[in-house]
Amino acid sequence: MASVPKAKLTIVENFDNTRQRAVSLYTTIVVNGYSRNGAQTTRLNNPDRRDSAQFIFFELAAAFEDFALNAFQIEVRRQLSVNPQRAIYVMGSVDNGLRGVMGWASPTMLQARARNLFGKIDFFGRLQENITPATFDILTRAHKVRNRIAHNGGKAVEEYTKILGTLGVPQASRQGLSVGRLLVDYPTGSAVTDRWFHRFAGAYDAFKIAFQNSAPQVP
Repeated sequence: MASVPKAKLTIVENFDNTRQRAVSLYTTIVVNGYSRNGAQTTRLNNPDRRDSAQFIFFELAAAFEDFALNAFQIEVRRQLSVNPQRAIYVMGSVDNGLRGVMGWASPTMLQARARNLFGKIDFFGRLQENITPATFDILTRAHKVRNRIAHNGGKAVEEYTKILGTLGVPQASRQGLSVGRLLVDYPTGSAVTDRWFHRFAGAYDAFKIAFQNSAPQVP
């Protein structure tokens, strides 16, 4: 069984590699991508760029959710001095473990779960403070954007539509706005390296760094 510091370093390094790869793919495909037709090359059209951005973000969001779950498991191990398997049943249910337990990428749920287990202490119990309220808010929005990709109706669509105003999308442009277009084109007026794809990826990185620097700190 890996020690807590070793397990922590492993998940930090793995997620950092995944995040960097996603940002690199976005630059290669969405920002600089071309298609070839015989000897002629043309820039990727907007639908292809937006679809590519959505696919890349969805994979990155999934990786972040897995990272957050593993980070929470490490915190349970550290706080309660239990092994990894026992931690799963502590943070889930005594009967089913983590089966059916969702929402690990939601900062609100992470913080609430930690406070229910440990109180308002350490990294997850004081998550909003530790990652800053601004990052907490961006991660909350990123989770709703991720849910909109995963679900075509119901609550996911409603929550996505509600946050578009806070994401700088004008009222006239919100109806039917795809996630891909949100990620690539907004906020308007910002640099192409400072759209919502990059801001969400940056918030994921800020979470990772804050967790990395929490006890036990790892390089």
